[in-house]
Amino acid sequence: MTKRCYGPLLVIGAWCAFHYAVCFSVGCVETFTRKPLASVPSRGGLPGWKPTQRKAVADFSAQAAKLFDNMRAPAALLAGAVVPIGFMASPKIVPDDPRWLKRVKRMHYVIASVAICCHLTTVVWSTITVNKLNERSPPPAGSLMQLLKQYYELPWIGCNVNFIMGLLAFACLLVTFSLASVSAASYNLVCRPVACTVAAAICLMISIVNDGVSQGDGAEGGLRFGSNMLMLFVRYVSLLAAHALKGPRPLLLLTFVFAGAAIYFVVKIQTARDTVTAAK
Repeated sequence: MTKRCYGPLLVIGAWCAFHYAVCFSVGCVETFTRKPLASVPSRGGLPGWKPTQRKAVADFSAQAAKLFDNMRAPAALLAGAVVPIGFMASPKIVPDDPRWLKRVKRMHYVIASVAICCHLTTVVWSTITVNKLNERSPPPAGSLMQLLKQYYELPWIGCNVNFIMGLLAFACLLVTFSLASVSAASYNLVCRPVACTVAAAICLMISIVNDGVSQGDGAEGGLRFGSNMLMLFVRYVSLLAAHALKGPRPLLLLTFVFAGAAIYFVVKIQTARDTVTAAK
């Protein structure tokens, strides 16, 4: 029997196996270590498709605390400024006053109370929120606006709404104070310019607030708390109601009860006291 030579065949087979094994290992390393090309889409090359980029997150608690601090000091200052013009220096109601002047003087006290309470509420919202930001760090967020929207929407809207309402009430106090302080002969000379000036300032302030609220974070389709000041106020009331029912929080529910009663009594005193005076 003739011997078959399998040596060369085994050498050739071993060399081929080693060659393909090396090529396979190098290809695997390149596949799992190289970075994907940004110009080559991974979804079949659809037109207009852009690879999604995950936004980096960071801790914005310090910036949020500064925002609330920016509102706390002016609110406290305005609350102190309302006391002299609203109560200490306010003219008293006398029986000889005309009916319209009596109503103006009554509304002066009501508006002063609204202004002080709004500014004090702003101080409380901002102080408590700053304390909570320092006591426990919120989770990282993509932006400061996202942090406020996701975790501090009610305190932030509450600060803004109460601060704006306090400013508007303080501006209205200038009109009622001038009407109740000057003599009857000076109504047309003093009160009309004051009323027009305050009306212009109120319109300008509301316009500025509407622009700021509608812009949101400035990005197209980005985050915002409302479309204008009215919607911001509606959002504030709805968040308060949901917060009161979620607890439940009986004191917050009483807030709505007393606010409704205050509105009722304001309307009531404008007619009831005039009727009593006329009967006498």
